[in-house]
Amino acid sequence: MHSSAHSSRRSPTGRTARRSSAVLAAVLLPALALSGTPAGAAAGESGPDPVRLSGASPFAGCAPGGLDGKMADGAIEPQLAADPGDSHRIAAVWPQDRQRGLVLAVTRNGGKSWKRTVVPNLTRCSGGRHDYVDQPAVTYTGDGALLVTGGLSMADGSASAGMSVRSDDGGRTWTRPAVIMKETDPSQGGVASGPAVADPRDANVLYVVTPRFPAQARSHNDAWISRSTDGGRNWQPPTQAVDSGDQHLASGHRLTVLDDGTLVNVYSLVRFGEGPITNRLTLQAVRSTDGGRTWSAPVKVADLRTKWLFQDPESGEQVSHTTSLLSDTAVDRRTGRILVAWQDARFSDGAADAVALAASDDGGRTWSAPVKVNRTPTGIPLPNQQAFTVALDVAGDGTVGVSYTDFRHNDAGTPLLTDRWLARCRPQQSDCAGSSATWRETRLTPTPFDMRRAPRIPDEASPRGYFLGEQMGLVATGHRFTAAWAVPDAPGRAAVHSSTPR
Repeated sequence: MHSSAHSSRRSPTGRTARRSSAVLAAVLLPALALSGTPAGAAAGESGPDPVRLSGASPFAGCAPGGLDGKMADGAIEPQLAADPGDSHRIAAVWPQDRQRGLVLAVTRNGGKSWKRTVVPNLTRCSGGRHDYVDQPAVTYTGDGALLVTGGLSMADGSASAGMSVRSDDGGRTWTRPAVIMKETDPSQGGVASGPAVADPRDANVLYVVTPRFPAQARSHNDAWISRSTDGGRNWQPPTQAVDSGDQHLASGHRLTVLDDGTLVNVYSLVRFGEGPITNRLTLQAVRSTDGGRTWSAPVKVADLRTKWLFQDPESGEQVSHTTSLLSDTAVDRRTGRILVAWQDARFSDGAADAVALAASDDGGRTWSAPVKVNRTPTGIPLPNQQAFTVALDVAGDGTVGVSYTDFRHNDAGTPLLTDRWLARCRPQQSDCAGSSATWRETRLTPTPFDMRRAPRIPDEASPRGYFLGEQMGLVATGHRFTAAWAVPDAPGRAAVHSSTPR
C-alpha cells in the first residue's frame, strides 16, 4: 500500500517537497479543469461505526520544527498490518503532529479495542535525531514481531534515511533503529522508505524498496532494494532495482514477494517533456528471481491515465493531489495472482478519476486490461465522481478488497461532503479482474465528513491544498477487511479512524 507516501524536506533550491510522489507534483504540469452536470447521488450499505485510533498529541512538549507550517496537523495517512498467524492481531501506524513522530496502535481482539504507543528513537520528538518522519508502514514478521519502517529527514535537507525498528512484545519495547539506507550529502538528493515485505518461505527474510530522489528537478532517479535475513534487526547493503532513465522519474514503488521468492516491484514512471501529462505517465513492473541482486527489464502494466490534479468542485482548491501517482498491490496466495489498483480517468474519457484494477497471472510478466472497481454513481456531476486515495488487499479466500474516497454526497452547500468506501469482489462468482466482476460496496464513514476542515498545505509546498494523506490503510483480516483512514477532527487537524465491516 500502499505507495504511493511522507514528510517534507528542503531541497537545494529552497523548494519544499515531499520525497515521494510529491516530488513529481512539484515538477509537473498545473491542474486540469473538471466539469460535469448535476444529477442525483447514491449510497452503498453502511458498515459499523468506526473506532477512533488516534488521541491527544504525544509530542505537545516538543519544540516546533522548521517546516511545521508546511505539514498537516494531527494524525494522517495510517497504514495497517495483520498478523498472518492470528487475524485478531492488527497494528496501525501513522505520523502525527506535523510528522514529528510515529504513533502505533495495536489490537488483539480484531479491532474492538486498541492500545496506542509512540514508536521511539526515530525523530527528536521521540528520542532520535531527525526532524520529521514520513512513509510509515508496519509489518508483522513471520514469527509475530512488529516491524515499523519510515523515512526520516532533517528540516534543512542535510540528511535523510530509511530506518526500521522492531518490537517482539506487541509494541511495549523496541530495538534501536536499524539503517536501511541513508544519505548525508544533499547534492546526491534524498532517500525515502517503503514498507517491509516478508518472504513467505522464511520468517526472517524481509525486503524494503528505498527510492532516491534527485537533487535537481526533471533529471532522473533510482530505487534500491534492501534485504534483511534476521527479521529486520539489520539490513544488507542495498542494490539498485530501478533506474528511471534520463528525463524520467520513478515513484510510488509497491513490492510483492511471491511464494517462490520472486520479487515484483510496481511503480509509476513519469516522462518529462511537452504535451498533456496524461500521455507521459505509465505503471511499470520489474522482477527479480535472485533475491533482488538482478532485475528484469521493465514491462508496462498500463498507461496511467489519471486526471493528475483535482479540486474542490466548488472552490477550486486542490485536494490530496499527489495520490494520483500512487498504486497499491496485493497477492492472492491461493493462485499467485498479483493485483494492482490505482486512480485512472479512462472510464470517463479523462473527466474524473475512478479506481482501476489489473492483474498478472504469470508473476508480473504480463498484465490484464484495466477494469473499473469503484461504485461511485455516474449520474452525478463529474467533479463529484472523483475517486482517490486507493488501497488494496486480498483475503485468504481470494476476496479482493479496494478502499477509496469520493465526493458522491457533495452538494453546493458550505461543507465539501466526503466519504470513504470499501468495495469487495468474491472470485467464486466472477473474475475480479474481468469486466463482468461483481463488486459489493460498503460505506465506511457513517456520515460524510467535510474535506474543507482538513489540514491545508500552503501553495508553495507539495502536496498542497486539503490533505489527509497520500495513502490510507487496508488489510485482510481472515475473510474480512480492516480499513483505516484520516478525517478532519477539528478545523485544520486530522484524526485516524478504523472499521472492520462484515
